[in-house]
Amino acid sequence: MTEVTAAVESGGTKCRAAVHDENLVVVDQVRLPTTTPDETLDGLVDFLRPFDVAALGVASFGPLIVDRASPDYGSMASTPKPGWSGARILGRLADGLGVPAEIQTDVEAAAVAEYARGAGQGVSCVIYITVGTGIGIGVAVDGVPYRGVDHIEMGHIPVERHPEDTFAGRCPFHGACLEGLASGPAIAERWGSPAEDLGDRPEVWAMEADYLAQLASVLVYSFAPERILFSGGVGARPGFADLIGKRLQERLNGYSVSNSTNPNLVATAALGNEAGLTGAGLLAQSLLPA
Repeated sequence: MTEVTAAVESGGTKCRAAVHDENLVVVDQVRLPTTTPDETLDGLVDFLRPFDVAALGVASFGPLIVDRASPDYGSMASTPKPGWSGARILGRLADGLGVPAEIQTDVEAAAVAEYARGAGQGVSCVIYITVGTGIGIGVAVDGVPYRGVDHIEMGHIPVERHPEDTFAGRCPFHGACLEGLASGPAIAERWGSPAEDLGDRPEVWAMEADYLAQLASVLVYSFAPERILFSGGVGARPGFADLIGKRLQERLNGYSVSNSTNPNLVATAALGNEAGLTGAGLLAQSLLPA
């Protein structure tokens, strides 16, 4: 009998669960609103339990505790999402199903998915950036997420303010950090309209591209990636990756030995809204006996 595996993608507003066959084809799936931890996590377990899955992979919104030495590994850290601080996401799901289980952040899982099945195929170091309500970054090296004690939070790096930008910034922690200046809500507040309603106004996208190129330059100097992929409601805007890539090359100014001549360095992610769940599915399959 063919073993099936389970994948969960938990987000701040909704959660998805899927059952995959050995080829990562979806057998069945469900979408639930993210309410309380008890209601949401129990609902996911109730959906998955009848399938007798062999392993579980989880891709979750954060911030997560990913230090394996911590007794709270796989739990939510302090978050503005009401009721979710300290929620035992991995523990509750693994206990409910009684199978081997692992967890990654949603952007880590997406980076791995793009490496394995998307626009990062064929290269070693892939960086996935989602730009929407927030800015999240995942780095995959040979298909494994890069982590320190914590996962990457480069959406909060300080950036050089664009000379024409007088917007104060909206990050509750840092004000004018990258996320405070370049996320979807920051765009809407600065320009008076959401990003999707701002059309092709060059002043909007030149400023946004400059901020994201600053992020990309830090990533180039930190990780020397072969592919930087943009996704999300803002990041996947048609043609936007090319604009970011051009501004990045201007900022690099020929300094990076390999990436200064890489025409495919910056691109749009290929898997869209399926990246996180696909990454969770790959994680589950990695837990099966060889």
